[in-house]
Amino acid sequence: MTAVPPTASVTLSVLLPELPNVGDHHIAGKATVPAVELLELLARSVAEHRGWNELPRPLAMTAVALPRFLPVEEVPRCTFEVALADQAAGTRATLTSRIALAGGMRRARVHAELTLAPAAPPPPRPPPVVACDCEVPAERIYRELIPFGPRYRNLRGTIRLGPAGAMGTVASPEPQRTPPPLAGCPYLLDAAMHLACVWGQRYAGYVAYPTGFAARLLLDPTPAGQRQCLVVPTSVATRRLVCDLWLFDERGALADLVSGLAMSPLAAGAPPPAWITLGPERA
Repeated sequence: MTAVPPTASVTLSVLLPELPNVGDHHIAGKATVPAVELLELLARSVAEHRGWNELPRPLAMTAVALPRFLPVEEVPRCTFEVALADQAAGTRATLTSRIALAGGMRRARVHAELTLAPAAPPPPRPPPVVACDCEVPAERIYRELIPFGPRYRNLRGTIRLGPAGAMGTVASPEPQRTPPPLAGCPYLLDAAMHLACVWGQRYAGYVAYPTGFAARLLLDPTPAGQRQCLVVPTSVATRRLVCDLWLFDERGALADLVSGLAMSPLAAGAPPPAWITLGPERA
C-alpha cells in the first residue's frame, strides 16, 4: 500500500456502483440504498485517492454518521461527491448527493460520514454468556418484522433473543459482488444490524434504524461468507437504542465489531407487531 502526500481537503465526483437487486432493501415501503454500501463507497474513495490497492488492516472507522436515507428512485437523478479532509484522527470522508428539483431548485443532502482512522480503537469485550428467552426463525423475521426482498434476507437459521442481547448467523447472498468490496462484505454488517433491529422491536418496543456508530474495527475484511453475530444493548431510551455488535468467523475468532451503534425509529414509524413484544409463545 503506497501513500500519496496528504492534502488538507479535496472534493471528488463519484458514481454509486450498480447494486444487484437493491430494490429488495426498502424502508417504510420505499427502496433505499443500504447504509453499509455508502460506507463502502466512502472507504473506496479514500483508498483510490491515496493510491491504495487495499485498505489498512485492521481497518478502523470512527465517528460514523448516517444522517439521511438515500432513496433508490433518486439515484439516477443525483450527482454524488465525496469530500475528504485530513485530520489528526485520520481522513474524514463525507458523501453528499445533489439533485435538481422542480422550479430550478437544487437540493444537497449529506448521507454518510466517517473517519478512516490510522489506529484501531480498543474493542469492547463481548459478554461470556447471553441468556435467551425467545427464539424466532429468520424466515419469520423477514416475513413479518423486516420485510426485505431475497437479496437482503441474510439472517439465517434461528435467532435467539434475550434481555441482555441477541445471537444469530449472518451470511452473504449469491451471486457474490463484483468487484469485491474493500471494507468487508456489506451484507454481513447489514444483517447484523437487522439482528439489532429485531432486539429493539422485542425489548425497546420500536422499529429502529441505524443513524451512526462510534467505531468499527474490521479485522478480517472477507468479501463474502458467513459469521456468527452477537448484539448487546448498552443504552435503551424512548427513541434511541445504542448497542455493540461482534461478528466471529467459523473458528470463533473476532472478525468485525461495531461499538456504539445508534438506532432510532422513524418519526411516524409503525410499532412492532404484538407477537414479538409479547414473545411468540404468548402471541
